[in-house]
Amino acid sequence: MKYIAIIYPLASARLTKTFGTVIILIIWAMAIGLGSISWFNSVAEPFQFANKTLYDCKETWSIETARTFTLVIFIITFALPIVVLTFAYGSVGMKMLRHTIPGNADLVRDEAQNSAKIKVIKMLSTIVLLFAICWLPIHILNLFIYFAREWLERIYQTESGFRAYIALTIAAHWFSMANSFG
Repeated sequence: MKYIAIIYPLASARLTKTFGTVIILIIWAMAIGLGSISWFNSVAEPFQFANKTLYDCKETWSIETARTFTLVIFIITFALPIVVLTFAYGSVGMKMLRHTIPGNADLVRDEAQNSAKIKVIKMLSTIVLLFAICWLPIHILNLFIYFAREWLERIYQTESGFRAYIALTIAAHWFSMANSFG
């Protein structure tokens, strides 16, 4: 919506609050639908470690289906958003850089305007970079789980490896949730 308002200001006047509400409802419905797929295809399986019973949430479908689902989730929740964010914010940044203030040139005013533009472009770039930093670790972990599980299993055979794996898993989840802190 912001992209349309900035890039096509006259067209954005025709968009209504209803349109925005419908888009938000579609996004939530898709999120619930994707989450439900995992919910209905998972079980918590007990396992023993250091004389303790722990639980591992495992999906009940075949490895091929799990790999496909993991790739689809990666594309829908990381690759596609990073491409859209980069395109939208890049377009907004380029439009801002090309825009000039009407009227006679004023060196002080124009320099202040360019400085403000650069700040906005840095902020937009930071948003894209933080999205990537926050969400990439959990996606890399999930890709390793489904495409290089043997490598992970070798790591957590020892207690120190297991602790490192748990720390990495918690950190990856924390980073993904940290994206919503602001």
